[in-house]
Parts: sequence; C-alpha cells; structure tokens
Amino acid sequence: MTGLYLFAAAAGVPLVLWFMLSGDDDGGGDAGGGEGDGVGGVGGNAFVMFRRLPLGTVAFVAAAFGICGIALGLVGASRGSTFVVSAVAGVVAGVLNATLFAYLRRSESSTDMSDGQLSGKIGRVVLPVTSDQRGRIAVTVGGQQIHLSADAVPGSPAELQVGAAVLVVEVRNGVASITRLDPELG
Repeated sequence: MTGLYLFAAAAGVPLVLWFMLSGDDDGGGDAGGGEGDGVGGVGGNAFVMFRRLPLGTVAFVAAAFGICGIALGLVGASRGSTFVVSAVAGVVAGVLNATLFAYLRRSESSTDMSDGQLSGKIGRVVLPVTSDQRGRIAVTVGGQQIHLSADAVPGSPAELQVGAAVLVVEVRNGVASITRLDPELG
C-alpha cells in the first residue's frame, strides 16, 4: 500500500505545484481538444471523463490521497483506516478544488473599457514616444493602471520622455494618440 501512496503523491504533488505556479486554473479540462475531439476518438469515454474531472482536480485528489496515506502510515495507523481516511481526504481535496475554481470562473470581473472612454484621460509616458517611434503610456482608470501603446499626434513635441504627463486625444485599435500636457495641468 505504501507504494500506492508514494505513486499518488509523486504524481499528484508535481502537478499541483505546476498548476499553482503556471496559473492554469483547471488543468486544461478540455483534454487537449475542442468540442467533439475525444481522447482516443471522437467523443470517447476518456474525453467524457476528463470533461467531468479536469486534470487539476485529479492532481489534487492524487496529492491529498498520497500525502495523507504516507503520513498515516508513518504514524502507525492500520492499513484499512489509512486507506479510508486517505480516500476521504482525496475526495475532499478534489471537491474543494472543483468548487473553488467553479466559483472563481463564475465571479470573474472584467475591466474592459472602450477606446472612447479613454479619450481625454491624463497619463504618464512609461516608454519614450518619438515622432517616428511608438512608445507606451500608463493611464489610471477606476483605480487601475492601464498600459497602452502610444503615438504622438502630428504637431506635438518631437519626443516625449519617460514620466512626461500626456493627454489621450483618442484611442484607435488599442493605440493611443497623445500630446504633451501643459505642466500646470498635469
């Protein structure tokens, strides 16, 4: 039994660490394919299983099962109780993982803002803008800082250095047209 716990921990813990460090919230629950692309064939049983149990959840189940089994084995618990408690710990870890990430997916917020809403905002240059080279600016909107690529409007000073206050004249396709803001206004 110790071998089973070691295997589960050895397989589950690295996967859990990978998901935590890579930012993948569910381990790619699509089993690597789109609609109708099953593992081992279109709509196969493996595809259905991985749609219901994403790899991230499987990793949490295996890690909890393995770690709990190893820990209980080290303290001398009986084989039967070790298996039952480890299985329960694995199921609880899997349910918590799936529930938490389902909640997070439902409650995602968006800070999407239309290009027109950025017009007239005051920002600061974070990468220099010249008449022949695009730079970047930072604009604070709703308490969040947004970075945009920026071009100087025709007729504005030849170069806008880092830290210069600028006015966003308009935004098209995610690129801001900017001009230097008078120092007394910025």
